[in-house]
Amino acid sequence: MDAHAKGTDASSGPCAGADVRRAFALQAVPGVETIAFEGVAQPFPAHFHEFWTIGAIARGRRRATCGGATLGIGPGDAVLFTPGEAHGCLPVDGEALSYRSVAVPDAELARALGREAGSLRPIRFAVHDAALVRAVDAVCALAADPDADALAQEEALAVLAARVASRCENPRACGKATANAASGGVERARALLEERCVEGVALSELAEAAGLSRCHLVRAFSARTGLTPHRYLQALRANRARRLMADGLAPSQAAAQSGFSDQAHMTRVFKALFGLTPARYRASVERGRRA
Repeated sequence: MDAHAKGTDASSGPCAGADVRRAFALQAVPGVETIAFEGVAQPFPAHFHEFWTIGAIARGRRRATCGGATLGIGPGDAVLFTPGEAHGCLPVDGEALSYRSVAVPDAELARALGREAGSLRPIRFAVHDAALVRAVDAVCALAADPDADALAQEEALAVLAARVASRCENPRACGKATANAASGGVERARALLEERCVEGVALSELAEAAGLSRCHLVRAFSARTGLTPHRYLQALRANRARRLMADGLAPSQAAAQSGFSDQAHMTRVFKALFGLTPARYRASVERGRRA
């Protein structure tokens, strides 16, 4: 599939009016791009990319060829095409394709995993893997969201990389580290998040502080704290905003001084974590003071 025939929107052929194609860059990780196809009926002749293409099919069946093998693929399936590997596909019974994909340079995928570039090779190019599909969707959604922060984007890519590695030969997903080293690394990453919760911190910086690969850090951090680094950062910011509003700051001021991109961003996170909007919380604090 030519998941990177670049463009934002296009319509042509028998599905004119329904053929939509969108491409986005993952701003936090240079070189990583996403594509979404909706209602695309065209066949894709054999071709290759200079990067990994990790795709997920939402609708439409195809006959896909890669590495000398031909497989039927359809909704719920994921595809893994390595750099330089020829692949192509044809529609089955004229069905239109809805498909999302992530393009990742091999060096970036290896860096997320703490492995050598060129060390990953998929066992099969097509798999039915709900977790891999969800990981693709998560990266695509964040790439399309102009308000997504860098840590969320890096974290989603690390989760995707780990899932890709699980479908490869020699599937060790993340760099090795002893339990004690991982525990100490998580605590260093946690301290850095707390120190820089307002200005923000990239996953690559957290991983460097922890002495772990990005995907290993996400896994170890989640196991130790019950939260991914990004969710931990959101909780830190929401709690800081709550304290500031309890001290008398308006929601807009609390948002600005807690690291949120704007008040609307704070409202979404605050309500999700605490069950009420910042404005309602602030009003309840004021009523308590007057009582």
